[in-house]
Amino acid sequence: MAKILTVDEMRAVEKLADGAGHSYAQMMEHAGHSVARWVEHVCGGLHGLRVVVLCGVGNNGGDGLVAAHWLHHGGSQVEVFLAKARPASDENAARLIADGLALHVVRDENAFGELSNGLAAADVLLDALLGTGTRLPLKDTMPRLLAAVATGLAAAPRRPLVVAVDCPSGVDCDSGAAAAETVRADLTVTLAAAKPGLLRFPAAESVGRLVIGDIGLPVGFAPLEKASLWMAEPGMLRAWVPARPRSAHKGSFGRVVVVAGSINYPGAALLSGEAAYRVGAGLVTLATPAPVYKVIVPRLPEATWMILPDEMGVVAESAVEVLEREMGQAQAMVLGPGFGVEKATAGFVRRLMGVEETPHPTRIGFGSDHSASSAAHAWPPMV
Repeated sequence: MAKILTVDEMRAVEKLADGAGHSYAQMMEHAGHSVARWVEHVCGGLHGLRVVVLCGVGNNGGDGLVAAHWLHHGGSQVEVFLAKARPASDENAARLIADGLALHVVRDENAFGELSNGLAAADVLLDALLGTGTRLPLKDTMPRLLAAVATGLAAAPRRPLVVAVDCPSGVDCDSGAAAAETVRADLTVTLAAAKPGLLRFPAAESVGRLVIGDIGLPVGFAPLEKASLWMAEPGMLRAWVPARPRSAHKGSFGRVVVVAGSINYPGAALLSGEAAYRVGAGLVTLATPAPVYKVIVPRLPEATWMILPDEMGVVAESAVEVLEREMGQAQAMVLGPGFGVEKATAGFVRRLMGVEETPHPTRIGFGSDHSASSAAHAWPPMV
């Protein structure tokens, strides 16, 4: 299960890891190796794969250089393009040169042409230009470089798989903002933990499939485990769903009363009833005005129905007397989707919530119409 960390929180974790003996260089090595393994996994192997690697000037670019090394040693044909020349002291760049790879610095028309040709032939584009520290708007030559990448991808006879290292270049990993030039990824290998901006729009549109890359921290590393926000994953959610015994019947899974709909919004009652079934309710009763019932009953034949008194197609205040007889039989109630903001319905809600002598469902969910129409009223604690 993946944690979610802001950019500053991730930096703090890395600093503590470095202090605990997991150096920044070691974390970068693990990160780049992990990205290469994800490329191998998604592509079904590395041998003969044509990969273009784009590297920026920061640590994200360093991760890309490490990934390029492991891709090369896995048998891929690797071309590396740099936003700017790396310093002579850069060990990862030096290792690639020792591997026999040329590092192309994209700074003139010839280099842009080489990049375009590389993209046209590539199976994979590895985007390691900009990392989690990016703040918008983009500056210097980066907008032009990203625009050239987009043009090259659009012109390619077959669009390569785009893999982003930590985040797609051009997104803000905290806010979720995205530059117009953002490189849209098919796969984002975010490192150690998900970043909130990758889960927010518009940046989320450019993330593609989001997976977590390993940076070499030990299992249970305390600074990382202290993070309180988790990214929901199918396996985690499945574990929360209670098992259904083979001998169970519809009454085993609870009853939901959905009090919803009006003449103008009949679909809200239908969608709420369908949703109650989708989340596992065994019995669903729709309480709705007669005009709504006539419209939606053919669409939800498995439900039971409670016809509520209405005034011109909206729930009347007197509907409380019908509903209160059934409330104690339900474990949950949905109240308000599609009610509108009619005076009669507001009176119904006030009377319903004031019926203290009648057993209420254990949980009550409120629709937005109910919330809007009752916001001006002072409600005693009831739910």
